[in-house]
Amino acid sequence: MIFLSALLHKSIYDADHRRIGSLRDICVTLNETFPVVTALVVHPASGSERLIIPWSQVQSIETTPVQLTVLEPQIQSYEPDSAEILLKRDILDKQIVDTQGFRVVKVNDLKLAQIKKTARLVGVDIGLSGLLRRLGWQPAIDMLGRVTPLQMAERTVTWNYVEPIQFVSSSTSQLAAVGAGAASVGAVGVVPKVQLNVSHNKLSELHPADIADILEQLDLEEAGAMLERLDDETAADTLNEVEYPLQSELLTELGPDRASDLLERLAPDDAADILADMPAGEAERLLNLMPINESQPIRDLLRYGGETAGGIMTTEVLAQPVDATVEEVLVYLRQHSEHLDMVYYLYIVDEEQHLIGVASLRQIVTAEPNTRMGALMDQDIIKVQIDTDQEEVARVIAKYDLLGVPVVDADNRLKGMVTVDDVIDVIHEEQAEDVSEITGTDVEEHESDEGSRRRSTISRSSWLALNVVIGFFIAMIISSAFQPVLGNASALSLLDGAPMPNLNLHLALSGVLCLIPMLLLTTVAAGSQALGIAGWEMRTKRGRDFFRTLWRETLHGTMGGILTTILVFVLSWLLYRSLLLSVAVSLSFGFTLLIAALCGLALPNILQRVRLRGSLIAAPLLNPVIAIASLSVFLATSLALINKFVG
Repeated sequence: MIFLSALLHKSIYDADHRRIGSLRDICVTLNETFPVVTALVVHPASGSERLIIPWSQVQSIETTPVQLTVLEPQIQSYEPDSAEILLKRDILDKQIVDTQGFRVVKVNDLKLAQIKKTARLVGVDIGLSGLLRRLGWQPAIDMLGRVTPLQMAERTVTWNYVEPIQFVSSSTSQLAAVGAGAASVGAVGVVPKVQLNVSHNKLSELHPADIADILEQLDLEEAGAMLERLDDETAADTLNEVEYPLQSELLTELGPDRASDLLERLAPDDAADILADMPAGEAERLLNLMPINESQPIRDLLRYGGETAGGIMTTEVLAQPVDATVEEVLVYLRQHSEHLDMVYYLYIVDEEQHLIGVASLRQIVTAEPNTRMGALMDQDIIKVQIDTDQEEVARVIAKYDLLGVPVVDADNRLKGMVTVDDVIDVIHEEQAEDVSEITGTDVEEHESDEGSRRRSTISRSSWLALNVVIGFFIAMIISSAFQPVLGNASALSLLDGAPMPNLNLHLALSGVLCLIPMLLLTTVAAGSQALGIAGWEMRTKRGRDFFRTLWRETLHGTMGGILTTILVFVLSWLLYRSLLLSVAVSLSFGFTLLIAALCGLALPNILQRVRLRGSLIAAPLLNPVIAIASLSVFLATSLALINKFVG
């Protein structure tokens, strides 16, 4: 196999072994499953404009230096067509979709293969090995692998499982990769855009839930561009699988007509949930573009509270009058089944839509055709009120093992039903809320939601501040209890009012020791918050967003560290009245908190990736590890600063 990084900047020689220049890029055509190399982009040794040498004049790229089959004067000019791209310029370092792994990855290197007279692009290297190879460290890694058990696994995605991300429409109505631009690649050849005139349908072949996972890993603009390429049915199903609040944000990336078309294909309750997160004016505009019979049920649902049975129910319910026969019901079911969210239950209503009975689908299909619903129905109905809390609805469905529960108003009129899939979403939300309350952080914080980030930062910092204050009182108790041992120099200035402007070594050491409980309280709290985030990410996304979460936690840890540093500085100054001691301790505190947060996030992921048992990822085991690491960092940092100040 040949890697692009090993070919770039290699010398090119003609048939007479005269150096022509160095390889700068490789041109391929996208007309086949595995793109065929069509030309080499060469920077001439003479320093003139770049050459594009056709593949027909290249002997091989398997050996270096690359040899041509002709002399320099015989080199023909080559002009790439609209179906060709440059590997370095257009693919290397770009994001692509791995449609087999349902993830967005970055291209670290490109793998090529030459079979007889043809060279092809066969895959992309997305692993660390590709990055090390480009940095020139691969020989050292190979040598290390020969003398130690350490092996660098290659992570390659074959090209037939690759899907480019961003596309824009070109003037020829073909697909063009965003970012290619109008770039001159040679003296005679110009590629104005990277045109993709082959069908890209790999995404549409995936399950909508898998496509949604991919969209959630992209920037909003990229996700909108990818959703735009899907057919209406697939796009609507995918939109329904995307997590809050990205659903409404994706709709804003689409045109109003396309957005309203997708909403029409969704169940009314799902469409109402999405529109509820949008500004009222924009939601009203989309509703106005929909037919009245499609928009009215959505408008009705938007009137109910978002966390009530009315807010999560669907109005598409199978309901028939009491005198309807089984044959009539089956005919109705065949005609309207595609518009019904749940067909396992038939609800029996009177002329005023009062709910009077229920029959299961099994009862209907096994009954005689002329049997009337009045004789078949069960009058003992399990139901919920329209204002019942969603958590109570979930409890009812779980308790009675239902696939759905009818929703009625105060007059017992049937308004809709809550299905088990809606309950699963409710359980997910309630679990996230419970974990967030336990850990003191928002485990489902959304990066695109500014309000969510602000609330999460305030919540996490307030819990850290509470632990600092509690630790302050513990430090006062310890200082008071051990005052005879620590000496008069470390007596509480807060109590006796004696200022200590200079940093005394005895005072500094006693101060550090007395503040250790404060440190352990705070770092364990910060570590627990990060452990909660890590555990939720591994449970819901299997750790696929680790680096994005790591960046988010680094920001949170930095903010928490800064705020805690200020608070610790103030409290330690009140306790010891020493400016230099307060500076040393507070800076060490802030840095230690950041380390504790990163340890809480990284340790569970590391243990999971080396396939250790789940019991080893539990907080009771990892919290002591975080505490030991935090204490070590705090002592090393604070003592180093104190030594510098004293010296």
